[in-house]
Formats: sequence, C-alpha cells, structure tokens
Amino acid sequence: MAAVTNHQTDSLATQISNIDLEKSFNINANEFVPKLEPELSAAAVEFVPGQFTSEEEAEELNQHPSVAILYEAMYQLTLEPGRFDSIARKLTHDLDEVISEYETLEQLAEIILENGINEPNFRYTGARLCDYLSLHLTIIIEGATLRQILMQKCNSLFKNRQTLIKERPERLRGFVLFLAELFQQLEIQVGPVVQRVAVLGDAVPQLVTTLAVSPDKENVKCIVQTLKCCGSVLEEEERNKPSSSGTTPMMDGCMDQLNQLSDLASLEPGLSEMLKNLVKLREANWGHSPPGSAVASADLQPGAGSFQLDPTFYTPEGEVGDQQEMTMEEYSFLEEYGLEGEESQGPVQWSTGEEASGMGDEMEAAYEEFLRSGAV
Repeated sequence: MAAVTNHQTDSLATQISNIDLEKSFNINANEFVPKLEPELSAAAVEFVPGQFTSEEEAEELNQHPSVAILYEAMYQLTLEPGRFDSIARKLTHDLDEVISEYETLEQLAEIILENGINEPNFRYTGARLCDYLSLHLTIIIEGATLRQILMQKCNSLFKNRQTLIKERPERLRGFVLFLAELFQQLEIQVGPVVQRVAVLGDAVPQLVTTLAVSPDKENVKCIVQTLKCCGSVLEEEERNKPSSSGTTPMMDGCMDQLNQLSDLASLEPGLSEMLKNLVKLREANWGHSPPGSAVASADLQPGAGSFQLDPTFYTPEGEVGDQQEMTMEEYSFLEEYGLEGEESQGPVQWSTGEEASGMGDEMEAAYEEFLRSGAV
C-alpha cells in the first residue's frame, strides 16, 4: 500500500514539474485580481423593474408609438375576432392621432403584410383589417395612403415570385394565401360602383400557376386551399369583366393546367386526388347553383348565400355564404400602386346598406372563424 502511495506521489510530482507556469497560468489575469467595486448593484438595470435586458427589447424604446398600438390591436383581434369592429375602430382613432410621417405608414403596412404572410391565423383578420383601415384611416402622406403602400409591397412580391418559388417557397405560399384573402376583403369605390381590386384577382391565378410548376406536397395543398377559398369569387369577377363577355379564359387556363397536373404519373396519388376533386368542385360551380338558374336567383336573396363580401362564410367544401357590407369612400385607384394586370370596370355592384341577419356582428365573425378553421 505504501509503495502505491509513493508511486502516485512521484507521478504527481513529475506532472507538476512539467507544467510551464508562464504559459498555463497568469497570476495577473482578471480572474485573480479582486475587484475594487462590488459586482452587483441594487441600481443596476437588471434590478430595476421595467428596464430592458436585451438589445431587441431596448430597440422597442425607439419604436414609434403606432407600432405598439398596431401590435396590441392585432393581438386582441387574434384572441377575440368577434370584437373586430370595436377593436378596429379604436385602432383607427389611435393611429390617426400619432401618425405624421411616411416611414411610419410604411412600417405599419409592412407589419400587417408580414403577419398576413407568416401567421395563418391572422390572414383572414389581417385582410379585413386592411379593408377597414383603407376605408377609415384617412391619412395621406406624400400622396400615399396605407392601402397604396400595401399594394406596392404586394406588387414587389408578385414580381419576385419566380425567385421566391426557388429560394423561399414557404414565403410564397403564405403570400398567395394572404393575397387570396385580401382579394376577397379589400374593396374600392370607382364612381358609384363598389368593387374588388381587379389586379389582385388577376394576380392570384398567376401565382397558382407559379406554384404548379413545382408540384410538391406543400405547393399542391396551397393551390387547393387558395382556390377553395376564393375560386368562385375569382370566376365571378372575371365573368363580369366587359372584356370577357361572360367567359373566364384566365380561370379556364388555370384549371386546365391543374387538371393536366393531376394526371402526372410522378405525382403522389393523394395529391392527384386533391387536384381532381378541386377540378370537380369547379365543374360543380364551386358548390353553387348554375349562373342564371332559378335556384341561383334565390341564392342572391339575403341570408340564402351569395357572392357578396364581408363577412364571407366558408364550409370545408369551399362554399361561400353571405355578406355584411360596408360603405366605401370614393377614391381613385391608381393602378401603378397595384399589380400588373387588366383593370376591371365591370358592372357588378354590391349594395352598401346594412342587411338583417340572424346573428349579431360578433357572433357572425366568431362563427366564420370557426368554419374557416376546418377548411383544407
């Protein structure tokens, strides 16, 4: 036992003698120099309630007040979509009091757009919010409104779609789904006619075609979800363009492409079935009665289901329900702020009066959110 102990002692002595103290240790290193001041302070930032401890949080101190106002409203709308009118009304009032610069307006448009792209639960509400602010937020800075700035940003993404499908397909899918909602919700008034923004309707089929070029699982699901969401409205809008003479060449071409895609042997059977069912849904007039039929005329009666706007009810099969409409102020839509495409001057008009409904505003909005959550 003593021999083992002596051997361990000799080994330890040898290891110590081989250590280069100059290289291994520095007795003047900071770790060994006692600090003259105490390391902790009761007045330090970490101990003062309300102080920010990270760079990101500190940046919030420099944010414009409108940003916090908008985020708070978006949070409330996500939790309580049934209170949309009261929340949006307060948001508009608060923003009117603090916005004075173009950069602020641009930042708000960016926040709404990015959340509409990235947050599935916010897309429908975000599109409604765009429509509400387009009507009620009357601020014009450097000749631009919030809606026009938003359209510029959408135009930029639309033109960049070929790059996005290759490099950031998830972002493109989010943009397509948000644009589909925006097309249905955003209205403008040209003279006495209240209508949707035609260039948005022209853009959606083109974006669907872009997704169809790369028919992987997520892109095909996005195509189906997009057209179930707004296919009937796209077709109705195109049919009512004066230049279309009651035909729908753009939608016809889009659906023909999807029909051919569904027959590709390389496509997964499940995806092929989804596309075939979508084509069948369109052949069945998206679940509605044929245009011009007696049943279709009855569908246009209040409460019986129509192609009107806000709110629009969707079943999981993509059927569209009825609308509670809002009056739009008159303004001229400048196409240069929108997407490239043919401008619609169609005769379709939607009334601007209030309709009687079996449910109140809050119940309608909450019920619609429930129905939409079950859609593909």
